[in-house]
Amino acid sequence: MWPTRPPAPDVAAQYRASGAWRDRPLGRYLKRAAAAWPDALAVVDGERRLTFADIEREATALAAALHTRGIGRDDVVSFQLPNCAEAVVLFQAVMKVGAVANPIVPIYRGHELRFILGQARSKIAFIPGDYRGFDYPELYESLHAELPEVRDVVVVGGGGSKGATSWEEFLGAAGPDPAATVRALPEPDPDQVCLLLYTSGTTAAPKGALHSHNTLVFENFSVIEQFGLNERDVIFNPSPVTHVTGVNCALILPFVVGAPVVLHDRWDPKQALQQIAADRVSFMIFSTPFLTELLGAAEAAGVTTPTIRYIVCGGADIPDELARRATERLGVVTRMYGATEGPSVTAANRWEPAGVRIRTDGVPLAPTEVMVADDAGRPAGPGVVGEVLWRGPDTCLGYLDGRLNEAAFTADGWFRSGDLARFDGHGALRIEGRIKDIINRSGEKISAHEVENLLSGLPAVAEVAVVAGPDPLTGERGCAFVVTRPGNDLTLSQVSEHLTTREVATRKFPESLFLVDALPRTPSGKIKKFALRDWLRDRDTAVPGVTVRAVHER
Repeated sequence: MWPTRPPAPDVAAQYRASGAWRDRPLGRYLKRAAAAWPDALAVVDGERRLTFADIEREATALAAALHTRGIGRDDVVSFQLPNCAEAVVLFQAVMKVGAVANPIVPIYRGHELRFILGQARSKIAFIPGDYRGFDYPELYESLHAELPEVRDVVVVGGGGSKGATSWEEFLGAAGPDPAATVRALPEPDPDQVCLLLYTSGTTAAPKGALHSHNTLVFENFSVIEQFGLNERDVIFNPSPVTHVTGVNCALILPFVVGAPVVLHDRWDPKQALQQIAADRVSFMIFSTPFLTELLGAAEAAGVTTPTIRYIVCGGADIPDELARRATERLGVVTRMYGATEGPSVTAANRWEPAGVRIRTDGVPLAPTEVMVADDAGRPAGPGVVGEVLWRGPDTCLGYLDGRLNEAAFTADGWFRSGDLARFDGHGALRIEGRIKDIINRSGEKISAHEVENLLSGLPAVAEVAVVAGPDPLTGERGCAFVVTRPGNDLTLSQVSEHLTTREVATRKFPESLFLVDALPRTPSGKIKKFALRDWLRDRDTAVPGVTVRAVHER
């Protein structure tokens, strides 16, 4: 069923011989943790505290209910849930029945869901009820006729309504002895696809990356080894459980290492500080904007967080002064580089010099291989900028749309990241920019091309270019440069209304709108987006041939 692109047989054999691929399905790790530490804390969700035995029991009941509803190997189980205990239970239940978990970020609306649920051919979807003021059951009811393969919709944290079933009602299908039902199921093949995770890139449509049990198990053990994690650690997870960081840190890592995870749903730096102190948090992975706000809250309150051993940041540069202050007040700050297709490619730990920890993205995590390629596709020397390619035991097995694999992978299995970087003289990687035309907003990757396509549907728009601009809070913001049709004007409110009616996730809405008389172009007619990005960094400069006649920002 899955158009996977696994590593070459000799490379896969090396992964197995080295122990990188352990040939154990993910479900074994929850079962092991529940047997070894049944009463140990596994998940903190607000006032709720669940042990490893609790998660094992609830995941077994849910797995039995999924099996009763006909969910088995290769069936896709989608969930658009916030950071909550049910998401943890659901993911582990999906692993037990050998199905494929498909996390979908809660900000997505009809525009994105039609594509993802349709391409994935999801059999069932788990959704919140009224979450952050939005009615998810009503949205899914409106999509029902267009997505007939989604047989069941289950509402978490709300009663069944509008064609949906409540979580409690669905669990009623588990039967009198769910443990016996699950024991009778065949154990998943470790090379089997178990995660379908969509990532937004340079194309209008998101890309569904495929991971197996083996790739995800290695990913989590590599994090454990790199940062010396053990069962005495406490993981803090503010990243959405529908992003690759949240999937690993909240849904998998606690059961592989035997340490609890503290879930943080709606980011609030003051509340985060309270949780970190109350639960003696020691480890977290998140993007730089989280660090900025957490440090600000700690400085304002005059507190420190002595239990934190590591704050691992990725997705954006960390200014030296921010890293220095955060390390002194919060805990050791270090960097990591990866993507949905390969979550942990390079990293640095506390033993590295500050220059490596902060000013680079670390060194390759063996046995993952990393290459910076020059224009001819050959390895570039130290200091030479080129495209980052990698291959390793946690590299995804390709995309659900197999047509994308040829462009994404070299013939010998290296993944083309689209990122630009250089190696320094000590073998540490430094990301310099992106080939891919995306906006990185608080770790959320937004396709500029997709937003351009959506804005081009506005009657007032003659031409549009969307680029990333600097933002002090989110790292980057969407900036739309628009040439309007004669006699037309345009405002941000009109842009927002247009995207809202098309059910586009609000995070994709541009935050800056610049009305220009023309867009800068190369002699061949291509828009010079670099000139627009340069102007956003220094608006006192001029873009040749371009006059900005109106600015709308929020």
